[in-house]
Amino acid sequence: MNTNTLEFYPKSPTTISKNFTKLPSSYKIRATLAVIAILLFFALYAGLVIALGYLVKYAFTYDMGSVNKVTIFLKIGAIAGSIMLFVFTLKFIFKLKNYKPNNRIKLKKEEHKNLWLFIDKICEETGAPKPKNIYVDPDVNAYVSYSNVWLSLFLPIKKELTIGLGLVDSLNLSEFKAVITHEFGHFAQSTMKIGSYINSANTIIHNMIFERDKWDDILDQWRASDIRLSAAAWVITPVIWAIRQVLALFYQFLNIMYSSLSREMEFNADKVAVSTSGSQAIVSALWKLDHGFETWNATVNHAYLAAKKKVHAENLYTHNKIAHENNQEQHSQKLNELPTDANGCKTYFSSSENSKVGMYASHPPNNLRENNAKTPFIACEEDTRSPWILFHNSAALQQEMSMLIYETYLQKKPKEFSNVEIFENFIKQETQGKELLEAYENTFLNRFLFIDKEEDLLKAANSLQKVTSDSITELKQELKKLMLPVGDIEKLMQKAIEIANGETKEVSFEFNGQHFKKKNIQQGYELLANEREKLFNESFKDWDTKFCTTHLALAKQFNSEEKLLKIYNQHTIIIEIYRIVLNTKNHIITEINKLQEQTELEKSQVVSFSNQVKDWVEDLNTYINKIDAIEFIPMSNIDDVNEFKEAIIDGGNFERAVGNIFENGEFNNILNSLDSASSHLQRLEQKSIGLILMTHHELHEKLS
Repeated sequence: MNTNTLEFYPKSPTTISKNFTKLPSSYKIRATLAVIAILLFFALYAGLVIALGYLVKYAFTYDMGSVNKVTIFLKIGAIAGSIMLFVFTLKFIFKLKNYKPNNRIKLKKEEHKNLWLFIDKICEETGAPKPKNIYVDPDVNAYVSYSNVWLSLFLPIKKELTIGLGLVDSLNLSEFKAVITHEFGHFAQSTMKIGSYINSANTIIHNMIFERDKWDDILDQWRASDIRLSAAAWVITPVIWAIRQVLALFYQFLNIMYSSLSREMEFNADKVAVSTSGSQAIVSALWKLDHGFETWNATVNHAYLAAKKKVHAENLYTHNKIAHENNQEQHSQKLNELPTDANGCKTYFSSSENSKVGMYASHPPNNLRENNAKTPFIACEEDTRSPWILFHNSAALQQEMSMLIYETYLQKKPKEFSNVEIFENFIKQETQGKELLEAYENTFLNRFLFIDKEEDLLKAANSLQKVTSDSITELKQELKKLMLPVGDIEKLMQKAIEIANGETKEVSFEFNGQHFKKKNIQQGYELLANEREKLFNESFKDWDTKFCTTHLALAKQFNSEEKLLKIYNQHTIIIEIYRIVLNTKNHIITEINKLQEQTELEKSQVVSFSNQVKDWVEDLNTYINKIDAIEFIPMSNIDDVNEFKEAIIDGGNFERAVGNIFENGEFNNILNSLDSASSHLQRLEQKSIGLILMTHHELHEKLS
């Protein structure tokens, strides 16, 4: 097949040496170490299974000597204990599944001929085997996998390619070719099978170490029985603990070895991508992925929120494309600000602090990947067309995927769809007021606005002289000074996160004369968070009062103080609901931790606590219903009281759970509903802040 026969296939570099994608010695060394780790684990595991199998046999066949109650109990205990240990090593078998994602659509070769020809051409260029199937999923990704992970351990199973439609939306054709070629670089890597063995070992170890199932329930019940019957259970308990500790060490060892190899595999796959697309395409694709993720996640989140108002988009990718277009100017500005390298191309990733990689990281830092892709630099003509030209009837595919997103991600089955303008108007309303938050140093993102009592606000506002533009400027300048120490703390909080995740070369930070390293980084982070909260509580109250009274005085100048007071009152109620939901969730967690610390629990205590939790959650409706007592002022995308309640929780109220919530699974549902409500109330609180700032801004415009 000649490249020129494919008008949709970007040109490839013409000056590539035969050894360009040759595996370096570092790759081979890490592959060897990973294989040794796998062999050691499976040797240990096989030895453990054989030893415990022999123990079962011995328990059945050893000579009891004299037969009496003691020897009979010992015999029964030995048999039961050895069987429990043996089953412990094999219980993962009962959970083996060949996991198939439920968010994919299989592409028929006869329908998407251009895409298959495109893929075939990549296989021809790279020498990689052709995929058995090609799937698409909704996201900003692409990956290669075995069609059957477990069979791939023993048989030459073909691989499958999955392409994210969010990825297609984010890249041009050359970049798309580079990313897909990168995946086919993995297709060609024989070390992919090592990954299958590692994943299988992880499945076995994870099941034995971390998962608690029916086997553990049986052991707990056995230990709780009469001591004459439970003696063997108590004997095998420390044996199980010891096995888990040894396996935990192997779990770490295996994953360190494979993560090291995986990073080499990424470097090599990038070289394969360079061989077909040049140095620039794979690097620019990596740079665009963050923006692609952010845009796509925002699109899905908007779909979720809009669905609460019965606003559904027939094609979510239409709106994702519009979002990309709306952000194009900002994206281009960021691109133009990047430095230029010696080849006249952009340097996308700096070799700054954040170039250290954690031992468990499966991908190298992007700046090292860029350096690898550009050494040596391979020039190639860029094809700026959209990858959608490869898909037959892309609109129909996008609509099919959109329905799948609603069903699998949002648990909705829309029957009617809104037009593009209505959905876009929802998005516009949802993002309204962001620029006003930035004008106030984003101070309201991490704290509640303090609003004094109405009579105190009016009294303070009446005492103020005429409000001018200088008054507003003075407010903002005072806030800027107040936010300086907060900004310093938040920088340290970010550094603490990077140290904890191994994302920076720095290994410690100092605060208030204390030195924090990785081993006590959580303590340091909590200290910073508490200090920030202390600043918010102690330093901002006076400014908040001045902020509200100044604008209330300004509203009086234009005879609109009544509306502003209603907005302030509504915001106070929203904060009260938000706080009580957060406090209820935290209180439940605190109380259950106290219960778990007790060595023995009566069933009556569990039942009593179950009823208490149900009461606490049901009482939240009293606070939510406080919104009924006021004249509701519409916020962006929240038009009335019913929509407000529905935005907190589906149905508009917390329904009382039935039965013992610790036996029927309702406890987890309650915690999930409280988490969800907290997240939704954060959104509503920010909308209310947005309403306040927009109302203030309207007053500023009248003033000017």
